[in-house]
Amino acid sequence: MARGISPSEAVVLERLELERPSLVTTDGLAGLLREAGIGTLPRVFAARLRRKGWLLATPQPGVWEFAPAAVAGPYSSADPLLGFRSFLARHPGAACGLTFQAAAWAHGLADRAPARPEVAAVDAGTARRLPSVLNGSVFVPVLGYVQARDVPALRPESVIVHMCAKPMSVRSWASTLEWLPDLAAETSGDDILLEVASRPASVWARAGYLLQGLRPDIAARIAEGRALPARTWFGSRNPVLRHDASWQVADALLPFDPRTLEAVS
Repeated sequence: MARGISPSEAVVLERLELERPSLVTTDGLAGLLREAGIGTLPRVFAARLRRKGWLLATPQPGVWEFAPAAVAGPYSSADPLLGFRSFLARHPGAACGLTFQAAAWAHGLADRAPARPEVAAVDAGTARRLPSVLNGSVFVPVLGYVQARDVPALRPESVIVHMCAKPMSVRSWASTLEWLPDLAAETSGDDILLEVASRPASVWARAGYLLQGLRPDIAARIAEGRALPARTWFGSRNPVLRHDASWQVADALLPFDPRTLEAVS
């Protein structure tokens, strides 16, 4: 597909083709225009490039996906993390990272990314600013973030603790069986204990309950680390699916019995 360009557009597109950014922001485009001595307003210039298919819309205003000449037309890369990347481009200081299945996929432990990648933000304000193509929740990781697929993501230990701190935030517990065993296999007992150390005893109980089949070694350390509550609910207080006397957990949520999962360590 031919995409005609003017001389001024050619100057900017030459830079973009050399640098090959996946995303272009208003500020970044403004810098290119200043360097080229082009007085056109960035938003006007962006609109022209959008009409000709060089810039593609993202869920974040003021951020566009660059469609280089090599793709022969205005075609998106279909990156499942485009919504998150565009948010980070607009809010580079935002403290948030992939969690749940999205994090497992980013770490190479899940075969596919979810349709709405899950993002854990450190506060409700940041979670509210996330675009609707992302599934946001609030969780503050003790272990911080790591880079996975070039975006921030929770470590495997933090993902598991997030699941136990906010079990109702997991959209499909049934699908976790596709990646939870591999995630648990990558989990360090020392880091799990660091991640749960400052959290309520109910999170300890859920973590031990969830990991007792997959990682009995870690579950044993959790059991030794802190006295557990008389009762901890896993999920909302619906009819109980099972009760675990060892962890004093009333499970009203999980579609599987974690005690029956095969150990991965």
